[in-house]
Amino acid sequence: MSSFSVKLNPKRPYRYVFEADLWDNRKNMYSDKINVMIDTGAFNTIVHKSLVDGYGKMLNQTMLTSVGGYKGEANLCILNKINIGGHILENVVALAVPFEGELKDHILLGANVTNNWDFTLSRIRNSMQATEQLSEEAKSRKFPYQYCYNNKGKIMALQEME
Repeated sequence: MSSFSVKLNPKRPYRYVFEADLWDNRKNMYSDKINVMIDTGAFNTIVHKSLVDGYGKMLNQTMLTSVGGYKGEANLCILNKINIGGHILENVVALAVPFEGELKDHILLGANVTNNWDFTLSRIRNSMQATEQLSEEAKSRKFPYQYCYNNKGKIMALQEME
């Protein structure tokens, strides 16, 4: 069990956005800050397709999705590491989507990650406080955040994780 907290971005008062670091494969170190939005209505974590080359790897599996005005196929990918307030999420499965709009430079953190947290979002304190409680089964997996959900909320099996 690991507890952590982050300050929310005061420039985005109507969204739960904070900054985090992504592990950069090319530089073998954490990147510059990237915006992360807690998307309480999303099943899956979403990342713009252009970010995957530097911060993860694409899988040979796709699924239909809609986000940010985009509706179509999304590649599944694995993000190497996300550092949130000193707490490291490793091997996060996400949907890589070529969406447009204001959230193009954001990671939308969905239920495949946040279902492992007991967290509080506070606009008054301008913070998110969380405790991650991975199940024993999840801890034993190489990809603890591997679940991916279809548009009906059903867990999908990922065919190729490496």
